Amino acid sequence: MLKIHISNLQDGEYEYEFKINSTDIEFDAEDAELAEDVTVNVKMYKAGNQFDLKTELAGSFILTCDRCTDKYRHQFKNSFEIIYKFNFSDPDDSDDDQDEIKFIPLKTGFIDIKDDIRDYLLLSIPMKKAPEEEDGICRYCKRNIDDLLSFRKKEEISPVWEKLIKIKKNIK
Repeated sequence: MLKIHISNLQDGEYEYEFKINSTDIEFDAEDAELAEDVTVNVKMYKAGNQFDLKTELAGSFILTCDRCTDKYRHQFKNSFEIIYKFNFSDPDDSDDDQDEIKFIPLKTGFIDIKDDIRDYLLLSIPMKKAPEEEDGICRYCKRNIDDLLSFRKKEEISPVWEKLIKIKKNIK
């Protein structure tokens, strides 16, 4: 349950900590899976009709290496900030929502951060899925990166061209 109770809160700072797994937030990325529970730390600052949530995510993914196709563990840490404000205008007017500012109805008792957590987890998946390297050696599988990426193909020369190649060598 990733809901923060906001009704009848006094102005001030509040801290929350959640431990979540992939089923809690319906995390279904094709190219990544959560290796362990994700730690979610939320600092909420309430001032008047505004709730400022500063959230930090920490955990690890199991990814498939783009170089060698082995599975490896990737640690991540991500943070984001979202401001929730009460909507004093038309309650059906939800087009005002932006990425960092969200408007909520006046009688809201809880802020559900499940969708925001899932979105920022998806943004934490790296574009390049490869472990760190040092001096051309992968830190995870200890293989040489150049060997993994080079495709040496034995050239087969057609017998038709062999005579032309010999003539060319003799000319030089």
